[in-house]
Amino acid sequence: MRELKPDLAHALSPGGPALAGPDGAGDPWPLWRHATSQRVRDLAWCSLAPPLLSRLPEFDIAGLGRAFGLARWPEASRAAWMRWLATADPALLPETIAELADQRGAEGGAPAGNRSLRLGRHAERLLHFALTHAPGLELLASNVPVRHRHDRGIRTLGELDFVWRDPSRGEVVHWEMATKFYLHVGENESGAPTVPTVPVVPTVPVVPVTGLRAFVGPNLVDRLGDKLEHIVQRQLPLGDTPDARAALGCAIDRGEVYLLGWLFYRDDILPSGLDALGIAPDHLRGWWSTLDAWAARAAARPTSRWCRLSRGDWLSGMRVGAVPAPGDPRFEDAAALHAALAARFADPEPEHSWRRESPVMLCELAPIGTAGEEGWIEISRGFVVPDGWEARARERIARR
Repeated sequence: MRELKPDLAHALSPGGPALAGPDGAGDPWPLWRHATSQRVRDLAWCSLAPPLLSRLPEFDIAGLGRAFGLARWPEASRAAWMRWLATADPALLPETIAELADQRGAEGGAPAGNRSLRLGRHAERLLHFALTHAPGLELLASNVPVRHRHDRGIRTLGELDFVWRDPSRGEVVHWEMATKFYLHVGENESGAPTVPTVPVVPTVPVVPVTGLRAFVGPNLVDRLGDKLEHIVQRQLPLGDTPDARAALGCAIDRGEVYLLGWLFYRDDILPSGLDALGIAPDHLRGWWSTLDAWAARAAARPTSRWCRLSRGDWLSGMRVGAVPAPGDPRFEDAAALHAALAARFADPEPEHSWRRESPVMLCELAPIGTAGEEGWIEISRGFVVPDGWEARARERIARR
């Protein structure tokens, strides 16, 4: 890809950490953003994008045996994998969700080797490929069921996502992976901040789990604090059990959380206190807004193009080729998109409550070249939420 025009490079800078990654030593266009193939972008995102957290919260780990940490690749293996992926033939890489769905439709069944088209499973599938092909790593096992035999039969305790050997340290590592997208709801109805103020102390700060519960999924099913608590207190300790050692044939030396995703903030305004919560300074971020607030944002950015992102496009940065043909659903006029979203959120059909209540992720695209003749590339993304979503989110945050 040629060097970008200065005006577009400047357009990226307001997005801050959301528009940069660790892949290019200051290059604002890491592989998971600029590669022309979505196969490459998705695979690079799952293996090279920055993590959401810089450290784990302090959980009640009494009886767990040892503390757990955040996943880290061996530096030499990561660098070698980055070089390998940058020159890989996309045809030899795992298919995207859209391609798998097309196969399912054509064949009338599930694609071979793919248990689910859910985004989390797809991300696991991509990481499996990376751990299999990354130089200097040895993937020992994945999706390992851990079963306990007792007097009345066999009970499945859970599953280990990935177990691999780190030759550089001589250790066996257990990774539990989660791919998540959370919206931060910053104030309760009284106006008090949900991100607590944590005193600065000279020692390593404690990360309060309660503050991480202010990050909720768009469908309000889960919260970041709850997800981390489940991984650290339930999933990772499973690797230390005698049943896991029996299933693997070896002991695990390190248990780590492999957490990737995007965090979204009201109208793209970062709240204070994120460092105290352990949110990584270079985490991937976007915005969330009401329909009218998004319309004002779009009006202030007349050179941008907009598209709705299907769930299969949530992982890596979006890139579109040359200007699409008329009617291509990837590009939508802002006024027409506003009308479509307003109609969706006001859908009167009783069975369409999910359409009325679910936020919709949009992508903002900027031209590569003078007028997009070389394509369009994502410069921001965010959720447009329907009326009432924020109130429901506050109720979800307050629930124990």
